[in-house]
Amino acid sequence: MNRTTRILSRRHGAALALVAALLAGACSQGSSEKDLLASARSYFDKKDYAAATIQLKGALQKNENSAEARLLLGQTLLEQGDPRTAEVELRKAQELKMADEQVAPPMARALLALGETGKLISRYASTSLSNPQAQADLKTTLASAHLVQGELAKAQEASKAALAAVPNHSPAVLMQARVKAIENDPDGALDIVRQMLTRDPTDDRAQMLLADVLWRGKNDPVAALEAYRKVLLSKPDAVGAHVAIIGLLGQQDKNDEAKAQFDQLFKVAPNHPETVFLQAQFAFVDKDYKTVREAADRLLKADPNNVRVLELAGAAEFRRRNYVPAEAFFSRALKVAPTQLLSRQLLAQTLLQSGQPHKVVDVLTPVTEGDKPDGLSVSLLAEAWLQMGETKKAEAAFQRAAQIAPQNSRVRTAAALSQLMRGNTAVAIGELETLAAGDKGPRADLALVAARLRANDVPGALKAIDGLEKKTPQSPVADQLRGRIHLFRKDLAAAAQSFEKANAKDPKYFPAVAALAALDLENKKPEVARTRLQKLLALDPTNSQAMLALAELGQRTGAKPAETLKLLVEAVRINPSDPRAHMALIRHHIGSNDQKAAMAAAQAAATSLPDNLDVLGSLGGTQLATGDAQQALSTFRRLVALQPTQAFNHVRLAEAYAASKDNDNAARSLRKALELQPGLLPAQRGLVQLAMRDGKPQDALAIARDVQKSNPKDAAGWILEGDVEVSRKGWDAAETALRAALQRSPDSTDAAMKLHYTLLQGGKADAAGRFAAERTKERPDDAAFSYYLGDLALAANRFAEAESHYRAVIRIQPRNAPALNNVAWLMVRQGKPGALPLAEEANAILPDRAPLQDTLAGALAAEGKTKEAVEVQKKAIANDPKNGSYKLHLAELYLKTGDKPFARAELEELARLGDKFPEQAKVAELLKQVR
Repeated sequence: MNRTTRILSRRHGAALALVAALLAGACSQGSSEKDLLASARSYFDKKDYAAATIQLKGALQKNENSAEARLLLGQTLLEQGDPRTAEVELRKAQELKMADEQVAPPMARALLALGETGKLISRYASTSLSNPQAQADLKTTLASAHLVQGELAKAQEASKAALAAVPNHSPAVLMQARVKAIENDPDGALDIVRQMLTRDPTDDRAQMLLADVLWRGKNDPVAALEAYRKVLLSKPDAVGAHVAIIGLLGQQDKNDEAKAQFDQLFKVAPNHPETVFLQAQFAFVDKDYKTVREAADRLLKADPNNVRVLELAGAAEFRRRNYVPAEAFFSRALKVAPTQLLSRQLLAQTLLQSGQPHKVVDVLTPVTEGDKPDGLSVSLLAEAWLQMGETKKAEAAFQRAAQIAPQNSRVRTAAALSQLMRGNTAVAIGELETLAAGDKGPRADLALVAARLRANDVPGALKAIDGLEKKTPQSPVADQLRGRIHLFRKDLAAAAQSFEKANAKDPKYFPAVAALAALDLENKKPEVARTRLQKLLALDPTNSQAMLALAELGQRTGAKPAETLKLLVEAVRINPSDPRAHMALIRHHIGSNDQKAAMAAAQAAATSLPDNLDVLGSLGGTQLATGDAQQALSTFRRLVALQPTQAFNHVRLAEAYAASKDNDNAARSLRKALELQPGLLPAQRGLVQLAMRDGKPQDALAIARDVQKSNPKDAAGWILEGDVEVSRKGWDAAETALRAALQRSPDSTDAAMKLHYTLLQGGKADAAGRFAAERTKERPDDAAFSYYLGDLALAANRFAEAESHYRAVIRIQPRNAPALNNVAWLMVRQGKPGALPLAEEANAILPDRAPLQDTLAGALAAEGKTKEAVEVQKKAIANDPKNGSYKLHLAELYLKTGDKPFARAELEELARLGDKFPEQAKVAELLKQVR
């Protein structure tokens, strides 16, 4: 059935249900409690549970203490697949003194459905009911609970007790068949089930078990499928049969048929937990993780301890790289079911990805010790040891994992990669080649490609890719890898050919399109690159990666900021769960100096992804940049709480403390960072700055020299020493330290600028000049150093020299808007023609910037375009209304146009500022001209 038909069918069904509900509600208004209960029983017997529920709620409105209504409502909810609410109603029936004969059997079934088998057994194991049917019902449910806990003997005992109460009690007989199936006696199980069906061919539960045994016991999917379909012939709303058929079809890769069967299930039970769970599974396959979470949240609201839902929700967050909530879900699943190996392994993988290997050891130790450990778990433990630097323990664990699961390709692949990491390249490659040859999957082939590349064996890597392509001929991955190798070899034509092949196999495969677009840029064809990405977006309008790539391309090629902003906003809207989209939008606003928009974007990102560590870090950084140190403190504290072992989080927290002038806590956080990661330079630099702020230069020097000792070949320690000496005007000592820094890192612009400044401040102007000349000659492409020299010259009113340095910057970076603006301003001040094109280009690159608009207005006025200059100057004032200089310039422009009243208004406003505006002498002079 197509989507449209399915929606129409659901509407039709919803309309009928609404009519039934209205009729039932209308009937209940004038009925007595007794009549409503009788009606509810009638509906219940007909399996019209929705109508029964309405009648029972009507009865409870008349008498909320009706034990009979509570009991029947609990049974009705249980039949509708809502054991959580059913358990609540049944408990109320017990509190209202309903006899165990009636409450115990459905209550036991509710506890079983909720997975609370321990509670069920402890509460009802010794319960004996006088009603034979109730006794048989209860004992059969107890047998199921024992079966879940792996207690086969007790399950048999309970089922025999059920049969003693009611001979040939169908559920108890079925339980005996299930025990035989579990004991690996599928034929014995089938004999029991077939005898039952001979006695009663309409027994749906027996038919269902027959299908289960045929599938899982006899491994006969064809016969099992036929048996499941028989169940549906007599009971179209049998959810279990639908679910089993979908699983069978999925196992056979008949995905279209599986989805068609799901549509049938959705028709008969759209709100059943199994339906919602399957919907979530399909969404997971489609990488629609937002839908997975929505479905999981819905299911967990009704059943918060459902292990498989917790695992699926955790897996969705893992795929989104949201490791904190993923860890929380898997931890909950493990708490509910400590023996659930999958939950334990998923949690371990999450902890490995989030950099918490020490926790992995705690999680996996219970299943990696003893006589029969799990091979994959031991392999994951080995990865944890490797992350912790315990190479001997890691190697021993990998070897043990390979011995435990010699046929498990994943374990053997991980072990081989560990050999590679330890430098045993030949051993690793030999093992991976063996695995790739014998494994149908691509995992070992991909690892072999990586191993060959690490060994710089390009021909071997290409050969491994050929093997991968034979296994996955329709996949674009092999061509993509081949293209990357050609890129490495600088064979751009061959790389383009490989990427084109990958793109032809899957036009929506973003890595291939992105690689081709990068080659287009390399060949100076930005429009071709843009067309490629736009074509991908036309095929896949929700591809946020393509939008982000288009936005980046626009930023690199001078697109209007508004166009880039539109793409980034749309990328966030389409995929709010992608942290990259949020981060790109925040960076765009920061780059545009729009702090308010950056904050709004960061807050929106934190709302969408409250536990994403990158987003939290960005939010805290934005809060610091906008001067909200207290909020930044709160954010970084949370970041540290979520990931306490990441040293840099403590550095960010220290920045917030320092901004709040809490030096003690800032120092404490920096020392914690160094405990976690000794030698972390940002932490050491932070401690130096704090020591200088506290007036303790000797302490700061001690830290700088510790850095020098631990990293004698790195410039960082000497730059830190130079900073300390500069702060206390020890110019000669600073010069010595900074020259030592440049010896170790000749390309360090930071060290070069600081040395030049030190020479100037130390009274060595000639030496500073010689150093600057030598530096620019040796490194003519150091734009940052040229800009620095331009700023120095500008501050000293050496306009021609400043212009020369800024032009050097433009030669290196033609689209450097601040440099273009500065050259234009200097040309106007020097009375040189030609400033206008430079000012216009700067404003095109960075529009709506008041300083750039002020320069543009001056350049327009210099060209005689005074009226245009006035309009541009007004825009500058609108963008920065507190800057009095812009208003002064506007007044000067009004004077040029002869608009004295307008000039007077601007000047009088400035005059009222008094000492708050430093150019009052100029204001007074101009006021004389307008009076």
